[in-house]
Amino acid sequence: MDYDSLSKSDSPEPPYVYEEMKQNFKHSGPGIASFVISVVTILGYAVSFLLVGGMASSIMNEAGNLSTDSSQSLMFLGLSVLVLAALNVIGVVIGIIGISLRKRRKVFGIIGTIINGLIILLFMLLVAAVLVNAGAV
Repeated sequence: MDYDSLSKSDSPEPPYVYEEMKQNFKHSGPGIASFVISVVTILGYAVSFLLVGGMASSIMNEAGNLSTDSSQSLMFLGLSVLVLAALNVIGVVIGIIGISLRKRRKVFGIIGTIINGLIILLFMLLVAAVLVNAGAV
């Protein structure tokens, strides 16, 4: 039998191989924004606490009481923490939006939502601890 005389229908076909379709989705923009907000707020918390820690020597006088000119550094800490907490709430909302988008990757949205949520939880625990200690005095 001559192999050249075989038609294509007579030749054996290769076995069927399942190839999974790769879905090349883009990352969600709101998810990336949520992740960036979480990183920026972590850095913001670190910088604000370091600055106030550096000013701590001027907050206390020799007797261990708060000096009168310490209000500026304490207001800076309070304002920066409140602004950063508001950014974390915005980051959670944007992260949830990034997770809910269809045909987009959800990795950054999930990571950003988790980090922002943990920071908000820690902030709420800090406020609760301060309130409990204030009531104990």
